[in-house]
Amino acid sequence: MGDSIGLWANSPFLTNLLSSLTGFCFAVPVAIIVLHRVSIFQMDHQQWRILSDLASDLSHRMSVLAMGLRVQSLPSEHETAVGAFWTARDEAVVAIKDWLHAWDIADQQRLASALEQVVTQGERCIRAWNACWRRTPDISGALAEIRMRWNTLVSDVEPRLRNIGRPLFPTSELHLEIDEALEWIGAGSASGRLETRPPTWIEEARSALACIRRADAASSSTSLVESIHHLEAAVSSSNEEHDRYEYLAEVTIRLRSVVDAAITGPQRLSS
Repeated sequence: MGDSIGLWANSPFLTNLLSSLTGFCFAVPVAIIVLHRVSIFQMDHQQWRILSDLASDLSHRMSVLAMGLRVQSLPSEHETAVGAFWTARDEAVVAIKDWLHAWDIADQQRLASALEQVVTQGERCIRAWNACWRRTPDISGALAEIRMRWNTLVSDVEPRLRNIGRPLFPTSELHLEIDEALEWIGAGSASGRLETRPPTWIEEARSALACIRRADAASSSTSLVESIHHLEAAVSSSNEEHDRYEYLAEVTIRLRSVVDAAITGPQRLSS
């Protein structure tokens, strides 16, 4: 309308002023919208970098702690130590069965030597185990640290990453496996309680061996037989305990790989 009636012909200053005001009315809202979107992106990206670094550190540390349950750090040396343990375990089982057979047939001449063999092989089995896995106090401390880091990862870091659209775990499968592994091995429930830790076979075996040493090889008392059976059950349960530690190492290694893939994938590189 101003152009049609020639309103601006003699008012160049007013024309410039109104032109600037018109540009301002368009430019400022657009700039605010753009800057707002850029700031949100930058905040999300900064939060992603901090959280992804924390997730990587937590998962790597969990893997290191799980692998640290092994006495031998090199895989080949660990496999050798495990092989020696299985050999000692089998020989301990054979010695126990030989003594029980001698007891059943009341072979007094074999009982003393067979009992000595049971004690020898039982102690050898324990030593072979201690060459594979850390002692109970060290293992308990490591498991507590693993559980603490896992709780931080799944209850704090992962939900915050999911909120910004970048979850660590595409499915819940691995999440459930690690929870089950920690509960199975005795590292407590998701709440962090550790009282669920089952007694180790080493504790049971040492208790049985102590009773056997105090017993008379030729005694007719059933306490000796009960101690032998107690030792047999303890040695047999070592298989499950070994599997617990190996499985924990396996799932934490997979966790480390999944987290590394999530934080170094195309999504992060493109950002």
